Amino acid sequence: MRFAPSLLVLSVPLAHAIPQLSQDSASVSAEYANDDTFEKAVLDVTNLYRRQHNASQLAWNESLVEYAKDWSEDCEFKHSGGPSGENLASGYPNVTASIEAWGNERDDYDFDKGEFASKTGHFTQLVWRNTSTVGCARTECNGSQKGGKGDAPGWYVVCEYYPTGNVIGQFTDNVLEQLPDDKVPSASDAPTTTGVPSATATPQGMASGTKTNMVTLFGAVLLGALWV
Repeated sequence: MRFAPSLLVLSVPLAHAIPQLSQDSASVSAEYANDDTFEKAVLDVTNLYRRQHNASQLAWNESLVEYAKDWSEDCEFKHSGGPSGENLASGYPNVTASIEAWGNERDDYDFDKGEFASKTGHFTQLVWRNTSTVGCARTECNGSQKGGKGDAPGWYVVCEYYPTGNVIGQFTDNVLEQLPDDKVPSASDAPTTTGVPSATATPQGMASGTKTNMVTLFGAVLLGALWV
């Protein structure tokens, strides 16, 4: 079976992303199998990226978790159109790899321009300074496979963020350049809040309840097959 990984951007042209990751169908990552391990992995990797970009660490939000869980269980690989910021990934071997795929979009982000770009929308939401809480869920969908559900391949990860990021006119204040390694605070020393005021500009998209300010990333699924 052959899978074509892609970066699906709502309301903008299709682009391609080809992260070469593998998933062993015979085993399940502990990050997916255990709730506490999943939560810790989400916070650890998310907050590492945020510390690297001089943003406060996020707290876990159970209300966002419940929303993300309801959406992930439908196994529909599209945005929910809800009130919070949202990143989606599917087919990665663990949640750490999913979030790293979002975070590593920073290599393509133009910090001088400070604008939304479809290929970096996961990253900018991930490190958005005004965001203070996150809640994520995961469902084993195995979409398009025998016995699977929906169209989300492998494990489907949905993360919700509040307050939402990717707000037009707020990128310069909310997405900061990466700090030198020796300037990145430790998890115990990092702040838990920021002084960035709540964004008042209209988020890009959001019309008709559709989140066009976020992007959707298919994770790489390699089950003994080659990528196209």
